[in-house]
Order: sequence, then C-alpha cells, then structure tokens
Amino acid sequence: MSCNLSRGFLLDCNEGVGGIKDIYIGKWSDFATGIVESGGLITDLPTAQLFPYQANRNTGGVTITPNANLENGTLYYTHTVEMTLGKLDPDKKAELENLAKTRVAVFVRLFDDQIMMIGRNDGCFLTAGTFGSGKARADLNGYQITLTAEEPNQPDFLDQYGTEPFDNFPDISIWSPAP
Repeated sequence: MSCNLSRGFLLDCNEGVGGIKDIYIGKWSDFATGIVESGGLITDLPTAQLFPYQANRNTGGVTITPNANLENGTLYYTHTVEMTLGKLDPDKKAELENLAKTRVAVFVRLFDDQIMMIGRNDGCFLTAGTFGSGKARADLNGYQITLTAEEPNQPDFLDQYGTEPFDNFPDISIWSPAP
C-alpha cells in the first residue's frame, strides 16, 4: 500500500498559545461505541457524564508523540495529559484513587477553545504522579498527575461548540458540585 501526501503547510500567523484551559474525564466504556465523525471532526458523542478537572494555572498540558519502528513497519501515538491539582484533601485523595483504577476518556480544551479527545480507541490510564507537600511554604501542596493513552492515531478534535464546551453535544452532561 502506498501512502500519498495530500498537502503541504505554509508559515502560519503567530497566534497560537500553549497550555490547556480545562480537562474533562469520563468513563471510557461510555464512549466505546456511538461516536460519529464527519469531515475529520467528532460531530456526535453518546450519552455520558464528564467530570471537570481544573488544573492549576500554567500546569496542564497535552503532548502527542509518534512512535515509529521502521524495521517492523509499525506506528502508534502516545497521548500524554499532565496537570497539577492544588491542595491535598480527603475528597481528592479518594477520587484520584478511583481514577488510578479506571480506564477513562479524556477531553482537553485548549486555549484556542478546540477540544480534543484523548484515548478514544483504547482509553487513558493514570500512569504517573506525585502527591505531596513541599518543604517550603510556597512549594506545591497537591497532586501532579499524568494520564497516558497509546493509540493508533493522533487525537480527534470535536466539532466547535457554541458558547459553552459540549453545548453542541446534547447527550453529554457535565458534573457540577452542589451549591
């Protein structure tokens, strides 16, 4: 099979910005079927609940790494999501223990308001982290977490939302704490 290139890329405007705004995590099994894709974008998601994880400022990121083995003719992508959650507390401890045992789907909202789905095919797992309090008063008291997926493709982007993330996906509910 021949793999044909279909386009090139010219120098773009300097308007990109790194980092992530929000992370939403749901049970991978809720997304195992029922995803609709059109024109390279996810246009429909099945019924599911997502839980927002708001990382400390300038601590959340997503990295996609291609892993090619030329001798074997294989290729897969490692998707890595990193975040820092401030303040050690019993509720976060319990939730992160559950997260460490669960295969999840992760949705990352970038600063340009695009949302990408991490772990679509095989799910994401908590693969690393540190939980603790530093030595000095200004050191982190909280959690540094790494979620990793190994996928056959780069992450898919979701169709652009209106005014609020996921408002164009009526079957997605976003958990909100009680007032």
